[in-house]
Amino acid sequence: MTMNAIIVEDEPFLAQMLKKMIAEVQPDCKILTMVSGVKEAVDWFKNHPDPCIVFMDIQLSDGVCFDIFDALDLSNKGIVFTTAYDEYMLDAFEFNSISYLLKPIKKEALEKSFEKIGKLRGAIQQVSKTVSQNQTFQLAQLIRQLNPRSRQRFMIARADGYSQLPVAEIACFYVTEKIVNAYTFNGKVHVVDFSLEKLEEELDKNQFFRANRQFVLNIEAIDRLDNYFGGKLIVRLKGLIDIERIVVSRGKAGLLKRWMDK
Repeated sequence: MTMNAIIVEDEPFLAQMLKKMIAEVQPDCKILTMVSGVKEAVDWFKNHPDPCIVFMDIQLSDGVCFDIFDALDLSNKGIVFTTAYDEYMLDAFEFNSISYLLKPIKKEALEKSFEKIGKLRGAIQQVSKTVSQNQTFQLAQLIRQLNPRSRQRFMIARADGYSQLPVAEIACFYVTEKIVNAYTFNGKVHVVDFSLEKLEEELDKNQFFRANRQFVLNIEAIDRLDNYFGGKLIVRLKGLIDIERIVVSRGKAGLLKRWMDK
């Protein structure tokens, strides 16, 4: 069965390369169009409401792709993010993300994305047999079902063995000199043998937010947000946490506010 897809990419050469790779990996995937910016994408989606797969770069010619989500409801579409930056990974999984492909995109990674798409299509077909055509089925629900259960605790190494650290006790994770630390609500610091990228995969995305390249924050640790120049935000943490400020970029500021407003 043919699946429809579009490519949102502001560099024509990369868009063509991705189109060619998709044709090799999944010949039954039909690329309907290729657009380069936020406005062009919004206009296309408004005239093409049917579900499809979207291969979406994050940094576009006239903004970031998350601006598209501000303008439209894309809950009936599956998103495959394609980007050279890993800092947006946690944000990406808030938006029906099937996968997050880092550039240069490797054929093996693209194949895994289509494997996941195949699982989703099979699940949708099974569900469609038991619900009426007038019922709304959110693709995001299926994607969440395929995601693994979020991590509940960490094993922390001690001089005489190991102890358990429940995730609920962690206010934030932060990097210092390439070491990832877990800062607890009672002011203790523990080294965890995980990268921030790995933490993004395993933590509850409703509870933790990747603020920047250095911090992943627990929503319960946030006291307030202060405006900063250039559309940025400063996150102020609650008093027991001895971290003065955390700067969030303009591109992620809107995502943070929406995440906190759920």
